[in-house]
Amino acid sequence: MTITMNNKSNPTYEAMLNALVKEVFGFSFQPWFEYELWDENYESYSIIENGKMLSNVCIFKSELLVCGEKVPAMQFGAVATAKNARGRGLSRLLMEHILQLYPDRPAYLAANPSVIDFYPKFGFRQVQTYMASINMNKAFPNVHAHNDKNCIKLDIDDEIVTNALQTRGAFSNLVDCTNASSIQMFHLIMQYHNSIYHLPQFNAIVIAQQTDNKLFLVDVISKNKITLDEILTRLPFAGIDTIEFGFCPDWLSVTPNWTPTDMAHDPFFIRGNWNLPEHFRFPATSET
Repeated sequence: MTITMNNKSNPTYEAMLNALVKEVFGFSFQPWFEYELWDENYESYSIIENGKMLSNVCIFKSELLVCGEKVPAMQFGAVATAKNARGRGLSRLLMEHILQLYPDRPAYLAANPSVIDFYPKFGFRQVQTYMASINMNKAFPNVHAHNDKNCIKLDIDDEIVTNALQTRGAFSNLVDCTNASSIQMFHLIMQYHNSIYHLPQFNAIVIAQQTDNKLFLVDVISKNKITLDEILTRLPFAGIDTIEFGFCPDWLSVTPNWTPTDMAHDPFFIRGNWNLPEHFRFPATSET
């Protein structure tokens, strides 16, 4: 059985992958494809018959920082098999093929809760991840957002967004990904296109969403280090009691509370040798 690999923008291949993803997961990659961001770091391995993609596994060849050390790794995603092709071992074949190509490269993935028994067959083990948060009143009792007029809400197509992603230079020393600009753009396009704020004073982009008295700080994209209190005084949000982070916020000069995530609802798997910190979360905008 022939396995096909693609690692670049290719309309014919993209159409087949998109059809499979829509069937299995119910969403479309098309908005991301239109930006032509697919590069050699994102590899799709698939089995195609008669012009239809029956099964697919993607990997993103990531450059991580783990406890301050550089770690070349790979993240698995878009593991999918068409309904009428299941039971033939196609996903197993693709997983084995990829792991033979990269036998010693550490691997990780955020899994669908319905298939957590699948990945241990290939040497993956589930690990506990955490949610980082702070109580605003306790951590910053004298800091209040005041809707700084210089905080500018940006459109996804503004070149400031692209430039910020490409020149990003501030990262967590716990766990972070340093080469995920194309993946981060995917998340901005698909989920957070209406939540992008520019802080020109710091040449930083903040991705944030408020729900009632809780602020989800999805990401902070900056070339240089910045502190959380500097960010908070310039964002257009009020009445915030709790801040949750979509990343490890140590580089923002804040010590958060770490709460274990529900391993059944948000399973996270690793493979190979890792030197992970006691508490961490993989950055939300770098997940495939």
